[in-house]
Amino acid sequence: MNDKDTLTTINNLFNENKIKDLKGFIKQRSCLNTGNQYLTYLFYLFQTCGVFSVSIGQAYSNPYLSWTGVGLNSLASFIYIIINSNSKINNQLLNNIQLIKDNKYIDECVIDGLQEKKEVKVNTDVEV
Repeated sequence: MNDKDTLTTINNLFNENKIKDLKGFIKQRSCLNTGNQYLTYLFYLFQTCGVFSVSIGQAYSNPYLSWTGVGLNSLASFIYIIINSNSKINNQLLNNIQLIKDNKYIDECVIDGLQEKKEVKVNTDVEV
């Protein structure tokens, strides 16, 4: 195998990896978008039910209903955190897709393997 064949083989491997990554990123984005849509519906449902429960509980002096509403609002807040986290992941996936499109994509696993590992010196001298 000469240098030209080797270079062609290497380029083909990298291109296959980019295509595999691109398909994976698009599939992940589709899944996140669908999941976020359902989570958004759940967020508004729990938030609305929570506010309604707290209001009714306060109006009728029912602490159980009020605390149920507080719990529903807490659950809605947790769902909102997940939605925001998914949105950040989705933006990173979109960025990776754009980098692949612009032929500037670098596989993050390769970067991790190339980084130098620094040795940490531990001072074991103890003065008494």
